[in-house]
Amino acid sequence: MTVRVLDTNVLLDRPIEEIIQSFPPCKIILPLAVIHELDNFKGLEDQRGLYARSAIRFLDGLRPKLHQGVRLKTGHYFKVEVNHTDVQLPEILSKNMINNRILTVSKGIMEEEPLKLITQDIYTRLIADILGIPAENYIAESVELGNLYSGWCEVQISDREVQNFYQLNSFYTDYPLLANQYVKMVDQTGGAHYGRYNAGNKNIVSLCREQQAFGIGPAEENIEQHFLIDALLNPDIQLVSILGPAGTGKTLLALAAGLHQVINKGLYSKLVVSRALIPHGQDIGALPGDKEEKLSPWMGAIFDNLEFLLSNFAVNKYDRKSSPAEQVGKFMEEGYIELEALAYIRGRSIPGQWVIIDEAQNLTKENVKTIITRAGKGTKIVITGDIQQIDNCRLTATNNGFVTLIEAFKGQQLYAHITLNRTERSSLAALGVELL
Repeated sequence: MTVRVLDTNVLLDRPIEEIIQSFPPCKIILPLAVIHELDNFKGLEDQRGLYARSAIRFLDGLRPKLHQGVRLKTGHYFKVEVNHTDVQLPEILSKNMINNRILTVSKGIMEEEPLKLITQDIYTRLIADILGIPAENYIAESVELGNLYSGWCEVQISDREVQNFYQLNSFYTDYPLLANQYVKMVDQTGGAHYGRYNAGNKNIVSLCREQQAFGIGPAEENIEQHFLIDALLNPDIQLVSILGPAGTGKTLLALAAGLHQVINKGLYSKLVVSRALIPHGQDIGALPGDKEEKLSPWMGAIFDNLEFLLSNFAVNKYDRKSSPAEQVGKFMEEGYIELEALAYIRGRSIPGQWVIIDEAQNLTKENVKTIITRAGKGTKIVITGDIQQIDNCRLTATNNGFVTLIEAFKGQQLYAHITLNRTERSSLAALGVELL
């Protein structure tokens, strides 16, 4: 049975109980140096501090036999290792460094039984490989992008099914489809028809007739945008995720649908827009002013889209001399629109609101869970992201919270997802996505 030796950074990534259960029953070793390093992180107010404190409490619950080893209810054998500190490493590797102490313990254990060092630190994995210590990265969730759910598929249908579809607006099917999966139906002559799978009745139903939201609609030839508008305007779908590169219309259509149902339909009390505040490039540091002034630099893309959407609507409601920015400001003053930093969502209960989470590719699984669990009665959440533009250095295209959500929620009755591939912003933007 292979022993797992855990590095500190693994314990700072998620709850220790979840980490242990991600491995099959085995012996899990924690070098004493790791506990010392956890103590340095426990005072932090961020997620690392939270998980460090959680790990320390877990270890405290296993006393007084930590140094001897404890058999857990999960079948794992857990032990804090205080031996093997006399193992010799090359002179250049100082034993005063925590990483090297962990390598020392790992090398000593490896001489007695098969071992894997689990660490998220690339340097540690490199040195481990040089020393002949088996090491691997720790990734609890990893989604295979080639098989990532796109939200729609293509099927062949008969002439009779076409007739039923247009006469009854639906037809029964035994195709292996997921709840709210969109369908491009191709008939025997090559004609295309579009619908959505209703898992409750096992029917493919027609898309909603309403294809305009706040003055804009899907591009005529962009079927994915037609599917998206249907999902956004369907009150029975409470969670919508939208994946796509820059310029595909993710944020614009989400904002348009939200404003339409908040202002024109009155179905939601307000539109809340939030995003993770992670800089692209060098951080601009702390900003002066109140919450709105601090958020403004981070919400530039949101303001651009809002100004575009409100420019025509606001002509009838406000003074024509108002600038687009002033028009957005007036809507915010009246309570129709609220901008919120993701950090302030924890602890809130959000009932009856349309919530947009932008740039979700920079969120962890725990961030996404926090957002989803804030939803109160009558709230709809729309999450957008582009996995080609990840700014969070701890995440990749395969393990961020956004793709984890897509994989976890597919097939749920209240969820729909659409992957947009066609850039509509401009020919230059489309070329940039293709070539860069």
